[in-house]
Amino acid sequence: MADNLSSVDSPYPTATVPPTTHNSISPEPTDCIHRDAEGRFLGWVDSQHCLLSNRTTMTAQWFDSLFGHWHEPNEAKIRLRVINDINWIEGEGLSAKLRFRASAVLPNARKRLRLVVSDDEDTLHPERNQLNNPQEPKTSAAIRWIPDTLSRVKYSFDIGVHSTPDIFARVRAQRSWRISDNSVMNFTETLRYGLKEETKSVSQLQIERLLNDKTVFRWGNALQYWQDEPDPVGLRWSEDWSILHRLAQQKTISYGIVVDGVQQPHWQVESDGIFILYRQSFWRHWLYYEIEPHLTRYRDQDWDVVSAIIFRLEANFGN
Repeated sequence: MADNLSSVDSPYPTATVPPTTHNSISPEPTDCIHRDAEGRFLGWVDSQHCLLSNRTTMTAQWFDSLFGHWHEPNEAKIRLRVINDINWIEGEGLSAKLRFRASAVLPNARKRLRLVVSDDEDTLHPERNQLNNPQEPKTSAAIRWIPDTLSRVKYSFDIGVHSTPDIFARVRAQRSWRISDNSVMNFTETLRYGLKEETKSVSQLQIERLLNDKTVFRWGNALQYWQDEPDPVGLRWSEDWSILHRLAQQKTISYGIVVDGVQQPHWQVESDGIFILYRQSFWRHWLYYEIEPHLTRYRDQDWDVVSAIIFRLEANFGN
């Protein structure tokens, strides 16, 4: 919920790409020097952001050209998110983690292929940074095919590689039902097979209700199975209740309760806790910061309350 619903982000900046010739790579843009109305230079940061955004677009165009001739070269694009997490956990101190998430639209690849880069490891909470996640997230890159079907169920098929390293195939099915004018239920089933990690599946059921034009209530449930888990516990399950409130166009706050558990040796709760997440754009429309304090209790720590806080910086690049 935190990353998913709060990502009512500002639109990605538009990178200007000059016209290209047939089946060729466009030259590097030269219009990345930003000036105000009086002609004063706005700064190195904006110029570098513009250049990197344009280079991601050029990379998408080059990759898309491998699938054929360019008919609409400006439709090839990459959206890149660079996320730096700084975590403080009581009794463990500070730690930092740099994460990347990217999605590329490749129109010449039958207009149905995408390049997806993510640290989403098909966990119980793929949209959140889990402080108690037993598996360290790994970056993956995959080619995603979205078939053009008339079914109410949306399918996607991925073939990719993990940083472990591992080669995997993944299929995902999604279905939504409108319960009422203000309520929606979403179900997602993900099945992945890796040559090393073998079978992993995640089932997710979410109900979202619009409380008013700025507030959403979410009830989420998830069930995970991993065939080759280092410390097998059968199925892992999670349930969370959360509320997202939009304070402004680029400012949100969310808070809620999360309960996690396992199947073996018997069905039981392993941890529960509360969190608050504040997200806001600052300085530039493509820069964000998040502050996310937690209070969590763990069974293996005799249900003592452990405090933690995540400070997150995020930069968005691309078109």
